[in-house]
Amino acid sequence: MKVAQIAVIGSSKLDESNKDFKLIMDLGKRLVDENYRILCGGLGGVMEAVCRGAKLSSRYREGMTVGILPSHDLNTANPYIDIKIATGMSISRNQIIISSADAVVSASGGSGTLSEISFAWQLGKPIISLVETGGWSEKIAGKKIDDSRKDKVHSAKNIEQVISFISEILRSKRN
Repeated sequence: MKVAQIAVIGSSKLDESNKDFKLIMDLGKRLVDENYRILCGGLGGVMEAVCRGAKLSSRYREGMTVGILPSHDLNTANPYIDIKIATGMSISRNQIIISSADAVVSASGGSGTLSEISFAWQLGKPIISLVETGGWSEKIAGKKIDDSRKDKVHSAKNIEQVISFISEILRSKRN
């Protein structure tokens, strides 16, 4: 059975003092609880929080967290990454993250997150935005980026809504 890969994107500046860090950890745990593999940029902030949370799941197994790193140095990965992919591509690695995902979840974020959102939109990937985390995730939630697609960025207020959107998206892809 194929394990769906969910890209989780967002601010690299998020730390444990931010209220959203725990939310993103809870998201990581829940994604693995639902048997989804997590793809991310492999560094800190949202990327570290989601992977740290993944390890708390009772369904966690090796290989559930994948970091697509911007450098050639595997040692730059956060300690919660199972599979480290060194690209040496800097921010261009964002396209690999998105291309490899079945769906994209966005939390907070600056220009790097915006580039990933743009790739997701252009590649027809479903985007779910956690609205109360601020940044670009909040700004684009519930909106169309342009008229190239009929859908909008899904707007989720909590983890339950994120999981519901992912389940619905993946179910519709199978049909």
